[in-house]
Amino acid sequence: MRRRIDDLADREFDALVVGGGIQGIAVFYELAHAGLKAALIEKDDFAGATSANSLKVIHGGLRYLQTGDLGRMRRSIRARRKFMQLAPDLVRPQGFLIPTARRGLQHAMPMRAALCLNDWISLDRNWGLPKASALPPGAVLPQRKLGPVFAGDRSAFSTGAALWYDGLIHNAGRFSIALIKSAVQAGGIACNYTRAKRYLNHADKICGVEAIDCETGEKLAIRAKLVIDAAATGHARLQNRTHGLEESRGGCWLKATNLVLSRALCGDYAVGLPGTQDALTGEISASPESRYFFFVPYSDHTLFGTFYFALEGLPETLSVNKDEINLMLAQARQLCPDANLTIADVSMGHVGVVPADQDSAGPVARIEKKASIRPGSRQNGNEGLIVVQGVKYTESFELAKGVVSLVGTMLGRRNSLSTSDRLPIDPTDAARPIPQLVQKAVRDEMAIHLADFVLRRTTIGELGYPGDELTRECAQAMAAEADWHPERVEKELATLRGHYQSMGAEMA
Repeated sequence: MRRRIDDLADREFDALVVGGGIQGIAVFYELAHAGLKAALIEKDDFAGATSANSLKVIHGGLRYLQTGDLGRMRRSIRARRKFMQLAPDLVRPQGFLIPTARRGLQHAMPMRAALCLNDWISLDRNWGLPKASALPPGAVLPQRKLGPVFAGDRSAFSTGAALWYDGLIHNAGRFSIALIKSAVQAGGIACNYTRAKRYLNHADKICGVEAIDCETGEKLAIRAKLVIDAAATGHARLQNRTHGLEESRGGCWLKATNLVLSRALCGDYAVGLPGTQDALTGEISASPESRYFFFVPYSDHTLFGTFYFALEGLPETLSVNKDEINLMLAQARQLCPDANLTIADVSMGHVGVVPADQDSAGPVARIEKKASIRPGSRQNGNEGLIVVQGVKYTESFELAKGVVSLVGTMLGRRNSLSTSDRLPIDPTDAARPIPQLVQKAVRDEMAIHLADFVLRRTTIGELGYPGDELTRECAQAMAAEADWHPERVEKELATLRGHYQSMGAEMA
């Protein structure tokens, strides 16, 4: 899979997808496998922002039982199954525990009823999955059967626990690249570091975008019958540039942040404990309106979150500041007092952006619950445009199915959806030396910068700064493969260090 940017300008596509996060990648994958001439462009690296920094959970919507949203629950169950069918080596079953209580909805009896209902609604959850990927039924476990499941607070499960299973994605970067490669093999064209500057318009109809190759600065026109804008926060900027208006963040957004702890606190199970955090002030407090914060075991580390912080403006690059790190650590210490966590246990933060519900009542901003697919119209001067906004990583394929259906209607053709054939996924990082991994990433996976390789084509730096020696080894290998001069090597190293510093990583 090569970066063939010249191929973007020499044909007309049925559909051009702008935005290479998981939502745009899923749409591109489905379009290509539906037999459409599809293209995907991303201004940075594929799945390099929010999509890389989630809590990694591919969930089946158990939480939606509480609100009675069975439609969304079923969509989540189907989506989880598709993830696990496509990449069973990367999306694996993960047990989740939350404490039961002596009374109320968290008592063992209503918990048991909820888990039984969840199992019944998801009877088809294991259809087409390999045996090792099958999700067991939920259960309520008494304290005596739990053992030392959580090192953070040995009293957390004094009355027992509710157990259910979801998927956990290991190496989201490799999963995204595998999807793109599959779409390219089906006839699609994808290019990272290609920024859409403005929509192209002919006869009051959007017919493509003017784009810039971020590596050379050259402009190109990409023509398409339909433009699918999945750029999330970038949509308003693209729209305003088209009309010569000032830059705007558009919409209302929250910064979603998880803490990466360098210690394994959970054993085999992810653990959810109730707490409260004000998304506007960041303040943590004891409140009846609590939600669960999860400690998720991941590669000998623990992911903890998710926290939400209101955004003032929308910077080009996101960061986690010291106050936010300290606030998240304080909540972790409150929920797991036996672990004696300190700042030395914080490896880094993971940060992304999620849409906020602009109509939510009260002073606390809430996450938008509904994904949207909004076609343009001639009346509004944007016929030929489809604006897509996802809200959950898990639901990306369900959203993509809706887009493919709408594209088929707009183009007057009947599209078939992709099958759930297993993606070809390369061996794990540890199986090959760095020069071989670099060669594969540069030649076949569109790794353009050092950060692409360290953070997303491999897991070398996914959970914290790998150290000066290892990052320089990676840079030297990329220099040999991509013919970098010494100044480029130092620039790439400095940029990578800057990324980790902005994520609150310990750089010693």
